[in-house]
Amino acid sequence: MTKEHFTIHVLPLQNKLYRYALSIVFEEELAKDIVQEVLLKLWDQRVKLMAVQNVEAWSIRMTRNLSYDKLKASSRKMEDIESVPISFVANSFPAEVTENADLIEAVKDIMQDLPEKQKEIFRLRELLGYSNTEIEELLSLDHNQVKVNLFRARQKIKSKLLQLINYGLEE
Repeated sequence: MTKEHFTIHVLPLQNKLYRYALSIVFEEELAKDIVQEVLLKLWDQRVKLMAVQNVEAWSIRMTRNLSYDKLKASSRKMEDIESVPISFVANSFPAEVTENADLIEAVKDIMQDLPEKQKEIFRLRELLGYSNTEIEELLSLDHNQVKVNLFRARQKIKSKLLQLINYGLEE
């Protein structure tokens, strides 16, 4: 690959990295710092990047690792989706807003109980919109591992939500 053919579209990548870092650390300023650090590392290693097949996957891995490192270094409790602020459409009825808030809180609680791999795959797929193929590359997993873990995460969330909606009664 020649230098003329090697380009990184920084803004779309920066946005993806920011959303991913924020989904791990749940602090906007920290997520911005992490992305800036990753982008600086990309720039410093730009010559080596010409040999990397998927720069985006490599950048996501760097972002994940750096996000967890920052959390550990600052002795912060690793949070997950439970800290994501809830926002709703302004035209919603109060009852709908309350129902939606309760539902989102229930999903957050259920996600806490998911195994780490399922949680990570669910976050990438459902919260960040990555395809299964992209998740395979990002997490260095095979196709079946991604599908099975995503299926199990969805099944567990669905099952727990149905129990909650039906007040714990079986249909």
